[in-house]
Amino acid sequence: MKVKKLKMGILVLFALASGFAFRSSRVMGSPLNTDGTGAELFKAKCARCHGENGEGGKGPNLTTEKKKAKWKDSDEKLRNKIRNGGIIMPSFKSKLSDAEIKLIAEHVRQLPPVSN
Repeated sequence: MKVKKLKMGILVLFALASGFAFRSSRVMGSPLNTDGTGAELFKAKCARCHGENGEGGKGPNLTTEKKKAKWKDSDEKLRNKIRNGGIIMPSFKSKLSDAEIKLIAEHVRQLPPVSN
């Protein structure tokens, strides 16, 4: 009888843990719940660290002239940064498609300057 109760308890814990993991993944933006625009993708995947308007927070301000100078000639540097991440920034190559990364890069390039 004790073994049966133990098995039932383990099943209940597993079910609760599975439900928590599913809800957590949705909170973090996976699967994406966006209309597919760069702004919506940025909000879902980047704003948590870079701020709603790219003004920075845990991550750097993306709207400064110094930051924009890094990718002024091409989206490729910015897309590589999104795709591969950095020292602190996570990689998004397995979380976003190339098309989604391109939309985010285009959105970031057009962000107006924001001081923080």
